[in-house]
Amino acid sequence: MLWAAAATAFAQPQLHDLDIHVVLQRNGDARITETRHMTIDSQGTECYIVVGNLGDSRLSDFSVTDETGQTYELQPTWDIDQSRQWKTNRCGIVTTRDGYELCWGIGERGKRTYTARYTVSGLLRSYPDADGFLYMFVAEGIKPSPEHVRLVIVPEPGIDLSADTARIWAFRYIGDINFQGDSIIAESSEPFQSRSAMIVMARFEKGVFQPTLAGEGTFEELKTRAFENSDYTDEMTREDIVALIFTILAFVVFPLLCFFGYIFYVWRKRRRIMKDLLWYRDLPYGGNLQQANDVLNAYKYFGADYNNLLSACILRLINDGAISIENQRFVIHQLPQDANYPQLLKMVHKIFRDAAGKDTILEPRELKAWMKSNQNQSYTDSFVQTLHTKTSLYKYHNEEDEVRKVFGLRKFLQEFTLLDERSVGEVGLWKDYMIYATLFGIAEQVIREMKRINPEYFNMDQVAQQMANETTLPIIRSTMHRSTARAAMSKAEREARASGKGGSSSWGGGGGFSGGGFGGGIR
Repeated sequence: MLWAAAATAFAQPQLHDLDIHVVLQRNGDARITETRHMTIDSQGTECYIVVGNLGDSRLSDFSVTDETGQTYELQPTWDIDQSRQWKTNRCGIVTTRDGYELCWGIGERGKRTYTARYTVSGLLRSYPDADGFLYMFVAEGIKPSPEHVRLVIVPEPGIDLSADTARIWAFRYIGDINFQGDSIIAESSEPFQSRSAMIVMARFEKGVFQPTLAGEGTFEELKTRAFENSDYTDEMTREDIVALIFTILAFVVFPLLCFFGYIFYVWRKRRRIMKDLLWYRDLPYGGNLQQANDVLNAYKYFGADYNNLLSACILRLINDGAISIENQRFVIHQLPQDANYPQLLKMVHKIFRDAAGKDTILEPRELKAWMKSNQNQSYTDSFVQTLHTKTSLYKYHNEEDEVRKVFGLRKFLQEFTLLDERSVGEVGLWKDYMIYATLFGIAEQVIREMKRINPEYFNMDQVAQQMANETTLPIIRSTMHRSTARAAMSKAEREARASGKGGSSSWGGGGGFSGGGFGGGIR
């Protein structure tokens, strides 16, 4: 019985490859060719393609051929209840409430290849702000589900289609969509599931095509609807801005002058701040770590660092009792009840608490899994945005006294070894000094000097001992750093994809599409 059941399951029809080739004509019509590489068994009598949601578009010129070159006879009417024998080498169109079903007989068993051709008028439409389409090329619920789908969209000769004149997005399958020369190529990387479909959206500058049919509303409204429940974000990224600037300027000398001018500007600002710099022993900006880190980043020549800030936040949470290290385990506790508690610290604590789960013990694998989960993507995006604050030197034009305090504290901690004695008041700030030494990237040096000056301090103060832990802390820190970097890269990639430059498809979204529908395959 098991053997028979396995044999039956194995013998089910299979759709190995679905290749779709679309030629976009200047008037917006599309000539579509679908090639199916299949294994046919005794089940079913016909293949059919669902083409619905066409509005005032029309379907015409339907034909089918197979691997032998046989052209199927087009029937004026198609009866889906006819026998398999009657349907062999025949094809026809069924008009439904939502559109059409393109049908043909599956014929003999074995490895078969069917090529269906048809034209959809007005697939690409005109909008006030652009021309474009949002079309479902592979319907949801197709059975058997295709193991691989590849869609190639090309313009008719004489039309320039490229990343310079178009933007592209894709929905409802696992794979990607990209430009290749004058072609748009969407391809799945995993077999289709029951809820998979292939929806492609493209936007073209006015003048590339001259569509005869107009769409409803604007293209931006269509795009907004399609983006709902997707993982695309509609934001202009830093890469977009840089590309726009270089496109406008398109010179070499001027950018170089700007570059060296910026270097000189930062050098002068740094020199002004560092001149006659004295030690500062208190906490700048009222102890706000993020504001101090913004100062450090603003006065760098290039780049920005947030890893030290994350590490300092973890130490601050330990100092505040929200985290403890017990038996080499990271234990998460409640946050202090303070309405003015920094937002970044709240977000780090929430991530740790949620990742730790009910037992409140945070393990590195739990933290990594939580930040990688698509379910938590919205929160991790918000966290990355809160962490990566953008500052400029101009902001600190009237804050030089506070800026000097930040660098004065760093100078004090860097030269900690020059003093052999500490007053009681200063020892009371040692935990804060450890936090800021971490922010400045000199924690190892400062803690070593603290232990040399007052070795009993770390034995008497349990919290300070946990903050200097050399076993558990580095593991959590490195996991948090890597996970945050991964989340930031993922967010940047989605923003670039959202601008229409191609990339991986979105599993969700695509609402408002034309074409497709539900069903298709073999029946």
